Amino acid sequence: MKKSLLAQDAALIAPLYAKADVDFVKGKGVRLFDSKGKEYLDFASGISVNALGHCHPAVTKAIKKQCEKFLHISNLYPNAPQIELAQKMLSLTKFGKEKGKAFFCNSGTEANEAAIKLVRKYFFSKGKNNKVEIITFANSFHGRTYGALSATGQEKLKTGFGEMLRGFKQVEWNNAEELKKAVGKNTAAIMLEPIVAEGGILMPSKKFIKTINELKKQSGCLVIADEIQAGFGRCGKISCSELFGINADITTWAKALGGGLPLGMALINAKIAECLKPGDHGTTFGGNPVACAAGLAVLEIISKPKFLANIKERSAQLKAGLKALAKKHKFLGEIRGEGLLLGIETQKPVADLVAACRKQGLLILRAGTNVLRFLPPLIITKGDVKEALEKLAAALR
Repeated sequence: MKKSLLAQDAALIAPLYAKADVDFVKGKGVRLFDSKGKEYLDFASGISVNALGHCHPAVTKAIKKQCEKFLHISNLYPNAPQIELAQKMLSLTKFGKEKGKAFFCNSGTEANEAAIKLVRKYFFSKGKNNKVEIITFANSFHGRTYGALSATGQEKLKTGFGEMLRGFKQVEWNNAEELKKAVGKNTAAIMLEPIVAEGGILMPSKKFIKTINELKKQSGCLVIADEIQAGFGRCGKISCSELFGINADITTWAKALGGGLPLGMALINAKIAECLKPGDHGTTFGGNPVACAAGLAVLEIISKPKFLANIKERSAQLKAGLKALAKKHKFLGEIRGEGLLLGIETQKPVADLVAACRKQGLLILRAGTNVLRFLPPLIITKGDVKEALEKLAAALR
């Protein structure tokens, strides 16, 4: 008897993920299908990756077209898809007006590693070798490599991996007074997610954002905004940090950026770019032409005003539905988030509710310890949201 896919996975793949016992064989639009023909409404979208759902014709067409030219040439030569995607991203953010530049890599953690290095390189080039400290926040998540992990504000992710890199200081989220005390002569940057996503979908207060912008101006430190999960249209605007008024010097991007293929990016302002020279940083695969072609296809669609308006409408619809369910089920609590990065608190075990939803044919995620997280493809319709709420209601019952 042939072993299940999960059993085969357990025998061959490092046990680093708590995987569900489901065998997906294909996806189309906002739906996935398993080997038994069961249909699932995908409100996880590959952890905020599949902005246009599965097998979107514009993305698959762009991938096929670039595959017929070349798959890889390295960053020793100009790369047309990379240039086109950089130009489009810069034009849609404040970095275009500021004559900023783009750096491509393969993932979110690499984008954050680049941001950390480039901030320190900037101050080194200015003769301020002491300015190496980066302030981050409790419950934040910036990646799994050592620099990004050192920046991450979740101790449980660091346990067992030895000493973290020096030069990082974590303070409480939304605590403006603590942040003021933390910033000093050695502070190189304040690094934050505009919305703390993995850590529980925590929103920034207006006072907190104002304090960050004031400290940047007063102390001369830089600001890094990690847009990896909240950006690229998910919150109803290309840049989530700009939506909230965060005056960032570097923004980092990944997840939805590659249209389903591995791709990361850091956008940097002109003053940082001017301090860089060949060899200061690099990557073999970063800015892969196939991934960039896919990313450009996604960006052309999601950047249209009508598309972004639908995100806001579906967000309001989903929030209203979650609010109605919270009135019926006392174990549900606060609704959090912006756009189509939403969550709701629960007093019941999140894993049990995620499994119950999957049984009903709805894929959702967790955030933090007690939040159900909804990350649907940005193409969802009014009918999709209605169906998702019905499946969620059945699971809660």
